[in-house]
Amino acid sequence: MSRCGWRAGWVVVLWCGAVAMAGAAPVSPSGGARRSTTVTADHLEVRREQHRAVYIGNVVATTADLTVTADRMEFDFDERMEVVERMIAVGHVHIARSDGGRAVADHATYYVPEERVVLEGGARAWQGDDTVSGARITLFLGEDRQVAEGDGKDRVVSVIHSKRQPERPR
Repeated sequence: MSRCGWRAGWVVVLWCGAVAMAGAAPVSPSGGARRSTTVTADHLEVRREQHRAVYIGNVVATTADLTVTADRMEFDFDERMEVVERMIAVGHVHIARSDGGRAVADHATYYVPEERVVLEGGARAWQGDDTVSGARITLFLGEDRQVAEGDGKDRVVSVIHSKRQPERPR
């Protein structure tokens, strides 16, 4: 995988944790208790007939290592309202990890069964000083593959800073 793809790959971890933000946190690998998540917003509407929970206004979802903020977040569940099938964050989407990784977009969607994350509208991701940006960044979690796309107006831009010193001639 290219360095750019690897750098953008940290976003994958951000959205894997986002499933927990709808109240369907995964069981830990050791089989222990579920990870707690807190979601705050100005308004919450649960639409059981539509299998959806909608948070509106200053939405902040946090776990121990992740914070996602947006104007609105929607969680689409299975018929029993137990498993998140899709998470949508809309408006001023900001993602921050405890390790310093960040991302922003106008709109972000995590398609859980497909293991696919789509960041759209001014999509940009940082890890340290390294960045990748484009009109759309798609992460294919099960394939360890990422695609950044321009929209004809803006091209994909990736800036990667070398982490080691170049060798000096003797």
